[in-house]
Amino acid sequence: MPARTKPLKRVRVVTKKPTRGDVSGDNASRLKAIVGLLEDRLGVPMFDGPRDGLRVLVLTILSQNTTDLSALKAYIRLCETFPRKENAKLFRNEKLIPRLPDGSVDPVAIRLSQAADAFFEPDWARIHTCDEKKLQDIIRPAGLPNSKGPAIQRVLGWVKEQVGEYSLEKALAGKTPTQAAEAMSSLKGVGAKTAAVTLIEAMGADLCPVDTHVHRIVNRLGLVSTGDNREKSYRLLQPMLPEGKGYSLHHNLLTFGRTVCTAKKPKCGECFLANICPSAGKI
Repeated sequence: MPARTKPLKRVRVVTKKPTRGDVSGDNASRLKAIVGLLEDRLGVPMFDGPRDGLRVLVLTILSQNTTDLSALKAYIRLCETFPRKENAKLFRNEKLIPRLPDGSVDPVAIRLSQAADAFFEPDWARIHTCDEKKLQDIIRPAGLPNSKGPAIQRVLGWVKEQVGEYSLEKALAGKTPTQAAEAMSSLKGVGAKTAAVTLIEAMGADLCPVDTHVHRIVNRLGLVSTGDNREKSYRLLQPMLPEGKGYSLHHNLLTFGRTVCTAKKPKCGECFLANICPSAGKI
């Protein structure tokens, strides 16, 4: 799942802790209570302002089915291979990348979308018209180059066709978040999750993208029951979202999924949602 490359800004809140009675109703009410519990324990992730949509979208495509670090390596290769002329001095601020004491990238804190802040914008026109095989070789560290390369060029072609320049913001101007997500996900290689991640990270849209962590947790909590179908989870989750809480829920579930409700051996004994989770102790 895409992430950012500097610590997420959070504010601490003190909320009324819901009792079992508060979380025993319909799923929308349960989700509202869960959002409160997550914010009470993890804080409220704050959107820290818009960033270039194309950079975020390309990073998100690269991050599909791979680690954040691998996606970041591929994006840096794109920037270094196709620098814009005005970027004679490559802008690169490694301090924006959260690291552990041993110097390795922090796998919990990293959020790849803010690589848009850490690294300069590449020359989209050159990437768009680049030889397909060459582009695949450049982004190979991210995996699946035969599908991700064409997807990136397809996106660039669509944006250029819409507005005559490489600006995702202008291509989506006038659309609601739902309409924008539908337009982007109609492109092969983008998909609902990639579109939603781009919209919340670049533009602050009130959506909750469903990546592997979010999908796993909302199913374990019984908010949805969708098997392996992440897109169905996304469609069912959006109408339940408390207004203005999409960004907070998405990022808190990422942190929660990486630290507590892990794919294997979840830490149910340490979980602050265990008393309202039908899966607690059963995995």
